[in-house]
Amino acid sequence: MQSLPTFKNSVALLLAAMIAAACGGGDSTTAPSPTPNNPNPPGPVAVASVTITPSTGSIDAGATLALAASARDAQGNVLSGKAIAYSTNAPAVATVNDQGVVTGVTAGIARISASSEGKSAEAVINVRAVVASIQINGTLDSLEAYDVRTLTATVRDLNNQPIPGAQVAWTSSNPAVATVGATDGVLTGVDRGTVTITAQSGGKTHSVTRVVVIKYRSLALGTQHACNLASGGIAWCWGLNGTDARLGDTQVGDGVYKSEPVRVPGGHRFTQLVTFARFTCGLRTDNKAYCWGNNSWGALGGGTNSGYSATPVAVAGNIEFARLSAGADHACGVTAANLTYCWGHNDWGQFGIGNTTSPATPVAAANGLVLKSVQAGSAISCGIAMNNAAYCWGANGLGQTGEGTQASYGNTYRNTPAPVAGNLAFASLSMGYTFTCGLTVDGKAYCWGSNGSKLGDGTTADATSPRPVDGGYTFRQLASGFGHSCAVTVQDDIYCWGANGNGQLGGPGANARSPILSAGGLKAAEVAVAGIGTGSGSFTCAVARDRLTTYCWGRNEFGQLGNGATTTTAAVNATPSIVVGQKPL
Repeated sequence: MQSLPTFKNSVALLLAAMIAAACGGGDSTTAPSPTPNNPNPPGPVAVASVTITPSTGSIDAGATLALAASARDAQGNVLSGKAIAYSTNAPAVATVNDQGVVTGVTAGIARISASSEGKSAEAVINVRAVVASIQINGTLDSLEAYDVRTLTATVRDLNNQPIPGAQVAWTSSNPAVATVGATDGVLTGVDRGTVTITAQSGGKTHSVTRVVVIKYRSLALGTQHACNLASGGIAWCWGLNGTDARLGDTQVGDGVYKSEPVRVPGGHRFTQLVTFARFTCGLRTDNKAYCWGNNSWGALGGGTNSGYSATPVAVAGNIEFARLSAGADHACGVTAANLTYCWGHNDWGQFGIGNTTSPATPVAAANGLVLKSVQAGSAISCGIAMNNAAYCWGANGLGQTGEGTQASYGNTYRNTPAPVAGNLAFASLSMGYTFTCGLTVDGKAYCWGSNGSKLGDGTTADATSPRPVDGGYTFRQLASGFGHSCAVTVQDDIYCWGANGNGQLGGPGANARSPILSAGGLKAAEVAVAGIGTGSGSFTCAVARDRLTTYCWGRNEFGQLGNGATTTTAAVNATPSIVVGQKPL
């Protein structure tokens, strides 16, 4: 039996322990101290689970987020004093310190773990990239009207790293000049002018200012009218409209003209325009041919042979052409399969089909000869075979077929193709009025037929076979018409020869038997000269080397220079003037 003092000491210790426990003075993770009545108390409470809050979260790169983790027993009670260890599976995306503070580093997903005594919990943290800069990619000095480009931009974060999939918003300062898709960056030129395109992402912007231009292509000159294509395949014509609506304008009558370009009706988009006399044809972007103007002998190809049409008429047969050519009263085209078709006037055998019937719809032409290009002229046609040999058929009273036979004046013609003499390899041909010119594959010019200074060989004598044009120039493009020819050198200079009564050679003086430098040294992309059907084709037009400006010079009684004015039939206009509206702002 314990003594009284010992018993009192035991009671005192028990009371002290009870008071300490009631007052929270103990640690639930610490085992009770041994006592006389409990010499082997239980050990510390084990961690059964770990919780972490929040379990998901999003922060910007560079920002922080504090996580709170707790160790819990089997009943879910928080176990205080338990050590918590934090870690990240992607330190390049987010880091975490010993207190559970997460710091975003770069865009991505990081999994933050909190662990204690082998138990753990995980928080999924989405680190958002912070846009530090945005840059519109590539260079775009100018945009052609109706051109479509897709713009892209690079968005970078604070570490100067690209942000994949970053959303970019696009705007145009002037949709009348160019539009841009708000989310896809598709830029479309509308009209000439200056426009600023802005890309925006995450509050950062980048802008570029660009010039939208209109370019001019496929220049074609008729008797007293001219046409060309502007950007987007828009056809414009100017000069005499007359009684046959050769401009595509509904206001017709003797002497009716437009001294400024008018748009051809119908809303068509063309890739090529051709004319020689009083009608014009265009090759649409779908490779179908349409013609308008005078329809004598069914020149429009629509199946009739009367009157005229101011609205482009679909050439019958639904044929898909690769290239077209228009003559005085007939037209021809070559398909992608190198098949030749012609329609209109055939009284001179200009279809090359062995007879002189004149159908108003396309017929297979050139007697089955496989040609890669064909040119229609005044009662004559010529083509280039696959081996670059030239063939001609039709009127030959002045040796214009070039087959080498003695010219026989009068109603002489050939209704099947004949090879052009000389065994030359031609790259292109151009039909004048009673003469023909061509460029060889090495850029040398040859002409044959009626001369009187039109052949450019330094003489006035006619030729039944090709003669070299004087000067030894290397040309890349050539055009022949009523009484003169012009060609563009590989240096982009224009040289002309032939008749010059109205200054159509682009220089002073009388007719030139040999080429002279034209248009004051204007650098050109292409040149065209007027043909003949009725009236006089005595003018020339050229598109500047950059294709931003169209110039014309020569005869202008019906506004065929397109400069907004007219002059007398005798006026000499040797200095190029700009076609109204066809120059940069």
